[in-house]
Amino acid sequence: MIQKNTSGLYEALKTDILMGHHAPGSKLKIEMLKERYGMGVNVIRESLARLATEDLVDSEDQKGFRVAQTSSARLSDLTRMRVLLETDGVKHSIQNGGIDWESNLVAAHQKLAYVEEKMRLDEEAHCKIWHQCDWEFHAALIADCGSQLHSIYHQRVFDQFRQYVMVDLKTNGFRGNDIIEEHQLIVDAALARDYERCAKALEDHLSFYHFHKPNS
Repeated sequence: MIQKNTSGLYEALKTDILMGHHAPGSKLKIEMLKERYGMGVNVIRESLARLATEDLVDSEDQKGFRVAQTSSARLSDLTRMRVLLETDGVKHSIQNGGIDWESNLVAAHQKLAYVEEKMRLDEEAHCKIWHQCDWEFHAALIADCGSQLHSIYHQRVFDQFRQYVMVDLKTNGFRGNDIIEEHQLIVDAALARDYERCAKALEDHLSFYHFHKPNS
């Protein structure tokens, strides 16, 4: 039962952090979390410690936990790592992937495109599912990279990068046609097995936030 509660709280906390419900740099007070999530102190601490290992939460000696702070330097690092991981991952997937890789990628993109049209109408109502569909699309791109470790680190970097996506979304709103077209360029190039074009489309897509970075 404890394991179930710990896992459930970890997922709930992680989702709330990624969705911006706990602002970057904000203190995660145990009493506040107990009231919000209805869990005990030990379960909360275990979940926060796990999130700290994923760099979504900062652990402060004798001072508790905070949501990881955003900064221009951190965004620059995360952008570089996402570009490296996704371009290398799609390179190997293009080389190794067969019809299952293609069909899964097409399905993930169709689902994402559908939700992005919904996002244009109501960001708040569809933001959570959009986050999930965006993850599924980018994961599908590199799914046949041939390395489990590559996929694990890709998800960790993707999650950390999501903080900046949400900051931009809350500040400037959904990017609409631009992001829809960027995803279309990426999937078209991948399905055409054109690595150079796909890598360029990915780099342009991911670098948007680097050039629209939050204040340090």
